[in-house]
Amino acid sequence: MFAVLSRFQNDAHVRVVNVEPSFTMDQIAVACAEPAVDRHVRHPDPSKPLRVRQTTEDDAAPALPRNMTAAEAGFRHFECIDVFVE
Repeated sequence: MFAVLSRFQNDAHVRVVNVEPSFTMDQIAVACAEPAVDRHVRHPDPSKPLRVRQTTEDDAAPALPRNMTAAEAGFRHFECIDVFVE
């Protein structure tokens, strides 16, 4: 298990979230949503799935495939990611 830094869409907080290397991007999105949604922020659009991308200066990185694992993405301890709705 290792930690990622999660930036959830429309939330002003960055959260430390523990994930397993075997977690898919869908599982990571759920783990990142848990401490944020309905506590500090609303889900941007519950009819759409949450997506994960690596954080970039311009927030323009493509969404990672939903079935890709953290290990396959090369995530490291304290990797900064964005969780959002496309």
